[in-house]
Amino acid sequence: MKNEQTLRLCLLALLVLPAAWGQQYTAKIVTEGDTPLPKIPLVTPQNSERLVPYCVIVNVFGNGTVAYYMNYRAQVYDPKTADMCPVVIRLDGFRTTSGTLRQGGTIVLKRIGDHEGSTISMASLNAPKDAKKAYDKGADAMSQQKWANAQKDFEKAVAIYPEYSQAWSDLGEVLNQQSQPAEARTAFEHAIQVDPKYVKAYVQLARLLITERKFQETLDVTAKAFQYNPLEFPAIYFYDAVANFDLHQYDAALKSAERAAQLDADHEIPRAEDLIGTILATKGDYAGAVEHLKRYLALAPKAPDAAKVQQEIDQLERRAQGAPK
Repeated sequence: MKNEQTLRLCLLALLVLPAAWGQQYTAKIVTEGDTPLPKIPLVTPQNSERLVPYCVIVNVFGNGTVAYYMNYRAQVYDPKTADMCPVVIRLDGFRTTSGTLRQGGTIVLKRIGDHEGSTISMASLNAPKDAKKAYDKGADAMSQQKWANAQKDFEKAVAIYPEYSQAWSDLGEVLNQQSQPAEARTAFEHAIQVDPKYVKAYVQLARLLITERKFQETLDVTAKAFQYNPLEFPAIYFYDAVANFDLHQYDAALKSAERAAQLDADHEIPRAEDLIGTILATKGDYAGAVEHLKRYLALAPKAPDAAKVQQEIDQLERRAQGAPK
């Protein structure tokens, strides 16, 4: 550890202005739901146009605090951005995150899978200490894909505090991972029952119902979720579109699929573009279908069905030009 710190300081001496290191800044990395970090994340500064790192990371502490110095050789000095360091953060069980460190600022890591959104369950915030401790332990196990251990801890959390919607939601997730869909559905429904505004549980339940081809039930769930204007959850619109499409309600399917693609700023649901293309082709808009199918391949070039989609694009382009099938 001592050698690592020495190396960092040597690197710092090479990068910063010769006269002085300047001010040390601190920022914070936290997880959604305010659960403890399972371990220290890897924080990598991005390079500037001058191909040198924007900053030097001095230390990342167990509580998520990041100490760093700016490398003023990376760009022209500007007091308004003097503390801004673009970084990439990696942590097992969480999405790789690009963010900017700022003095006193916070970067939130989102778990792989359905994220919490900005609206954490109010019922969960009132959980007693013992329930939160069990939940945090379960979240740690979940991030390491230790499903059985996570299940045990989440079950303990909801036993202590039955109104713990966040724990019910994650319990459903780990049950589903262990091929227990009936039990998972019960857990998701509990999460919704104790906190109807907790949108994440609607997303999880809708996805489960889609896999079981229960399309009308899916629409019942998405309709309830739409009451809360779930702008941070494009997946709920995607599942609504899939259900409508399979029920041959193409106008409704197209509307929801387009909404999903519009809200999917991080391009986590490239399938929305694929679905839009399929709907447009069904409606006879071949040129529009080609545009969205190409967008799907651009977003997911290594998708398992990429070759099949490309064949479909070729066929639709011929149709759009009036050529025989």
